[in-house]
Amino acid sequence: MISVYDLFDDVVPESRLWELTAGMWIDLDASIRSGHYLQAPRDVTLMRRPGHVLLMACSSRGEFRERAIPQLARHPVLWPLLVVRALDWAGPVRDYARHILVNVATRPEAARRVIPTAVRLRGRRGGADLLDLLRPVIPLDGHADFDGPTMRLVVEELIRRGDDEAVRGLHERMTAPGALLRAAAYLIERSDPEPFLGSPFAPIRVRALVLAPHQGGEFLNDRSKIVRLTAQGLVRRAGGDPAPWYRARLGSAVSILGLGESGGPADAELVVPFLGDARARVRAAAVAALRVWGRHDDVAPLVRDPSARVVRQVVKSLRAATAAPDFSLLDRVNPPHVRRAGHRLLAAADPWTRLKADLLLLDDPDLAAVASADLRVWCDRVLVALYRPCPEALREELAGLLPKAPEELRARAEWVLR
Repeated sequence: MISVYDLFDDVVPESRLWELTAGMWIDLDASIRSGHYLQAPRDVTLMRRPGHVLLMACSSRGEFRERAIPQLARHPVLWPLLVVRALDWAGPVRDYARHILVNVATRPEAARRVIPTAVRLRGRRGGADLLDLLRPVIPLDGHADFDGPTMRLVVEELIRRGDDEAVRGLHERMTAPGALLRAAAYLIERSDPEPFLGSPFAPIRVRALVLAPHQGGEFLNDRSKIVRLTAQGLVRRAGGDPAPWYRARLGSAVSILGLGESGGPADAELVVPFLGDARARVRAAAVAALRVWGRHDDVAPLVRDPSARVVRQVVKSLRAATAAPDFSLLDRVNPPHVRRAGHRLLAAADPWTRLKADLLLLDDPDLAAVASADLRVWCDRVLVALYRPCPEALREELAGLLPKAPEELRARAEWVLR
């Protein structure tokens, strides 16, 4: 972020101002108005550099801001500030800035400088009205590289106008995910859905698949669960059964997950051998599929798997099975992802087991911060809701571990143990 003092000292080149984002311009305006305005030049006619104009335009004195507005219009790099002044709290400043801004907005390069700031400020009083003022005069479809919120607003406005060609042209060029999704969702209803089956976004592939149900069988192996489930439903609706398709191709992570989604408990024996597969993705998929059929005991040994991906799936299975607490998972001989999994399992067991797990990990070099944050949550939220006293077998052990806790938390925990 540019320093206000650098602006006063004239050490900020104009090229640096071009790098500021819409949010940075808004923050810079607030920063200058927070107490540095007394050093701003008082004579507008002496303002030659954009930095001088910027300081005057952000002054806390309305007369200075109003006199700086024509100067802002002469420097395209400062047009975001013109948008800020168009929402000024002083009526004369606001009206003058809007009058100048409407003229500036007709220039070809105005969209890139004006629209992102106006979108960022749309929540301010008058922000929505300002956008309504700018929409008719700015060619919104000229740029496809706006930031996400701006691109989404552009797409919504073009949809409101019913300009299908402009939306289609932007959809082919832009990269902002939210805007892409909105544009595709609009276009898919008005054209052939099949080109959208190759979309990188699962919701779009789903919508296209629903509109092209004959393609269902081709998406049983999709990487997205929601697309696979949609494809499976379409296959069933056509009188087929997706499970045999997965059984015939069993071996990849997606096929195992698909069988878990469409098969039955009898398929568990086909999946169990993949718990020992060399590929972590396949082992994780096998754990997830077996969880659907309640086969938790088969996956329990993988809680110490070298892959964090696999261990995360095992934790979900063990929590579903309400497995007995295992404090050996917190031993330093285990890698950090296993100790972290052990902490999640112990924290989900009961409040006193959670407290012990937090205290044991306070001196763990990898998980001390996690344990300390969870201990604070325990004292702030769990402690006040306790209705079951600490088991006698655990009370003495917890008392011995409490000296490791921060003083303010230790006092609260000691009180509840007494």
